[in-house]
Amino acid sequence: MTTTRYSAVALGFAALIATSTFAQAETVSITDSRGQSVQIAQPVKNVAIFPLPIPEALIAIDGGTERLMAINPRAQSALMKGVIGQLFPEIANIRTDLVAPNFIPNVEEILKAGPDVVLQWQAKGDERVAPMENAGIKVATVSTESRETRRGYVAMLGQILGKQERAQAFLDWEDKTVNDISSVLAAADHKKPRIVFIDSMNDNEFVVFGREEAYFKASGLVNAATEAGFTEGSVKVGAESLLQWNPDIILVNYYNDTIKPADILGHPVLGSLDAVKNARVYKTPAIDPATAAGGELAYQWFAEIGYPELFDTDMRKAVFDGFKFLYGKELSAEQIDRLMQMDWNGNSAGYAKSFGAAK
Repeated sequence: MTTTRYSAVALGFAALIATSTFAQAETVSITDSRGQSVQIAQPVKNVAIFPLPIPEALIAIDGGTERLMAINPRAQSALMKGVIGQLFPEIANIRTDLVAPNFIPNVEEILKAGPDVVLQWQAKGDERVAPMENAGIKVATVSTESRETRRGYVAMLGQILGKQERAQAFLDWEDKTVNDISSVLAAADHKKPRIVFIDSMNDNEFVVFGREEAYFKASGLVNAATEAGFTEGSVKVGAESLLQWNPDIILVNYYNDTIKPADILGHPVLGSLDAVKNARVYKTPAIDPATAAGGELAYQWFAEIGYPELFDTDMRKAVFDGFKFLYGKELSAEQIDRLMQMDWNGNSAGYAKSFGAAK
């Protein structure tokens, strides 16, 4: 009788240990951009992503949109206007009501939707993160301020999705791209081109990227706004600031489809800029450099624009091969034209020769 009772207790204890071990095995601990540990139950079925560039990384790592529950309405609009929307038309049906365009979460709707985890910007956490965490919503923050933080969110997505090897493949690709560019620049005697990156404009007022983004550094470019003392992601400046900085190259953000290089080249105040006189004004490719899953292609593009005498990559082939690796899709020539902004950059120095189909 005693032996039976002991055996029952032992079996019960063993079962408890087994259950506990199983529960632990079904939970993954990730570290977000705050350095905060977040416990995520596995398998993850639904992920909501509020920052703009991150959905593309999830789609690439996961091989599709099935687990992408919600995205920012601005991200959906940009993706559907571009090649990604052609490759994955179902993005049009992904929810956009869980977050406002300015990244403020709709806590009530998020609670109803019940995502397994929400990815949100680390910046302005009191407005963007705290309301969700106070409501018991699982949140992991991301940042694109440095190469390390971008690599961090790709690795984190790999953990969340249970696809660490796939995420690591992208990180290895990024390492190789950065090292290859650095090797070329280190072997050459060159002056680093100074750039201004324009996000938007209104007559003589411009919103420009203020900080020295990691993809500028990786491609050997110097941000004139950072030289002037700015450290914010974006800042508003007047035309007089651009005239004072006199950049070698002006880049126009692909996310803004209301401004084109011709607007800068024909601007009534900016005609004396070296970038304008030399027609070195370019719309950036529709490939987000802030994502470490595909941003490698943008790194190479920046290097090609900055140093046409040093680099001669067949970017059309690189984009074709890159998208096949990222998304398992083969691009048409027209889609590559669209990604490379061939129409927008038709009057920009050397662009048609370097990136056109007849190269």
